[in-house]
Amino acid sequence: MGVDTCIKSIAIPAEQRKKTTLAKNLQYDRVDIYENRVVGYFDGQQTMTWFFRDYTGIDFIKANMNSQFAQVVFLTGINSKNRAIGPDLMATQNLNAIKDTNRLVFCSGMFSFNKTNDFASVVAADIRAAFENYKNRADEKEETPAVSAADELKKFKSLLDDGVISQEEFDAKKKQLLGI
Repeated sequence: MGVDTCIKSIAIPAEQRKKTTLAKNLQYDRVDIYENRVVGYFDGQQTMTWFFRDYTGIDFIKANMNSQFAQVVFLTGINSKNRAIGPDLMATQNLNAIKDTNRLVFCSGMFSFNKTNDFASVVAADIRAAFENYKNRADEKEETPAVSAADELKKFKSLLDDGVISQEEFDAKKKQLLGI
C-alpha cells in the first residue's frame, strides 16, 4: 500500500457529533485513516489533518461526568497530561479539549457516555494500529545501514577481479558512484 491509500473510512454517527454550546462548530462527519495520517471531513470538505510524523503516540480519553467528550488524542508531549481530576464546574476539561487541535472529539451529551465511549474506543484502536504501523516502518528505515560509495566500489572491484564484470562496466559504475 502507498501512503495515499485510505486504510479505513469511518462515518461518524450524528449522535456522536451533537452541537453543544461549547462545541458549536466542532464536528466531523467522516474520518479517514491513511498509512501516514488521519483526515477529518465535514460536509465532504477536508477540515483537519493529523500527520503521524508529528506525534509521539495515540491516547483515548473516555467521556465522563466531568467531560462530555470522548477523545482520541494525538500526543505531542505537551497535551498528554491534559486530564483534570474531580468536579469540573466551569467546563475547563471540555474547553481544553475543544481548543486542542490535536484531539479528535466525539460528543456524548449529558449522561449518555457508554455508546460514545464504545464508538470512540474503536476509532482510537484503528488509528493507533495505523500509527504503530507507520512508526514501525519508520524505525525499519532508520535501521537500514547506509551503503557508502566506497563500499559499493569495493563490491564492484571484487566483481571485476572475479571476472563477473568487464573493465568498462567497472569504470562506468565507478564514475556513477563518484559522481564524475
